Amino acid sequence: MTSKVLDKLLHAMQGSKGVPATERSVASVLGALDIGDEGKHEVVQHIIQDFALTQKVLKLANSAMYAPFGSGAASVSSAMNVLGSEAVLHLVLGTDLVSDDEVHQDGNLSRTLLASELARNAFADRAEDASIATLMYEVGRLMTSKYLAAETVAIDHKVAQGMNVQAASLEVLGMTYQELGVELAARWNLPLNILSTIDGTGDPALVGIARFSSQASSLIHECKSEDVNNLLRNLDLPGVDKSRLGSLMARKVEEARPFQLTKLNETAEQALNALLQMLTLERKTSVEELSNAMLPELAASLQMAHCLLFMLTRSGEFRVRNAFGKGVDELKSKLRISAEFLPTTFHAAIKNNIDISIADVSKLREVSLPEGYCQMLPQVTKFIILPITTNRVTGLLYCDWDSDKTLKTSEMDVVKELRSLFTPIFPQ
Repeated sequence: MTSKVLDKLLHAMQGSKGVPATERSVASVLGALDIGDEGKHEVVQHIIQDFALTQKVLKLANSAMYAPFGSGAASVSSAMNVLGSEAVLHLVLGTDLVSDDEVHQDGNLSRTLLASELARNAFADRAEDASIATLMYEVGRLMTSKYLAAETVAIDHKVAQGMNVQAASLEVLGMTYQELGVELAARWNLPLNILSTIDGTGDPALVGIARFSSQASSLIHECKSEDVNNLLRNLDLPGVDKSRLGSLMARKVEEARPFQLTKLNETAEQALNALLQMLTLERKTSVEELSNAMLPELAASLQMAHCLLFMLTRSGEFRVRNAFGKGVDELKSKLRISAEFLPTTFHAAIKNNIDISIADVSKLREVSLPEGYCQMLPQVTKFIILPITTNRVTGLLYCDWDSDKTLKTSEMDVVKELRSLFTPIFPQ
């Protein structure tokens, strides 16, 4: 399972520009680069405040292209000596950008950048080392959130139910976020002292501040003031000005409150509309990309047990192409809708090209469901089937619940709009 998840992540990362940089950081770096050698220190200080720029600079400096000149660059300062200002300029100009508002909307990126800020303030005399250690400590979580949507939602669900983050990531990914981060850092040929910081075997001070800052940032984003104070009270690292750090953390909690309140007050319909807007703008070009981005978020917003995408195969059967929920591996391999017409609700949706909503599955006879459905999905209480139509029905968006969840008409309307996003990219 471990290698499978890593391979899936690496495949998803291919051809991507990666995690975006903040507009503010890029503007500051470009301004400092204009000064020439006099601005080198400023360039470094601005880069280490940004995950994307730090990761790209370290990765490039340790790549095969630059290995003869400075293999083992573990700091942005040493990487700058290897790369030179022109290479850094091209790297920065080629990075995708996000605004401050977009950073706040991306919880994982926002949490990572705040953790880095806390680390720099905790170890002012080793700000660069502390910032890089913390950013790299977070790399597994951040890359998972960007490229593995289904796994991220599954982990978040387990955390919401009381499981700690490391246990949840281990259960879903087959490795912890830090173990995944080590694998990624090794693939990028980053030096051993960065890998050892991520896995916890390196410099105790840097490992300690990275762990502390990561935990503190998560608590701050959740506005858990008492937990933040307890974490700081138990921090035992020489050289940390706890009074100064405490003031910064208290201010960050207050700054986070409006965003947390907005998140808590967000309705399912608002979350669905935000998902629809995002996916409409992104214009996914493959069924795989769109379903990976849509199904987990759709399921989370409406508290679904399963969200399945069926596609018509050459044999005439409809089979599960992508899925989110419990036991999806079995559903992908076994659940199918036969090519032969049968008196099931699924065949009715296909033949008549109609949306079907079943409010009480217990009232259906077993023959009204696909073969094996009751055995594979015994807890399902209700479901909806939404056909995806090109010149004929070639797919189905299926969603179910194992609770008494009631779907509002307005929510259903957005789900239907999300369904329609598949039509342009579905096979004819």
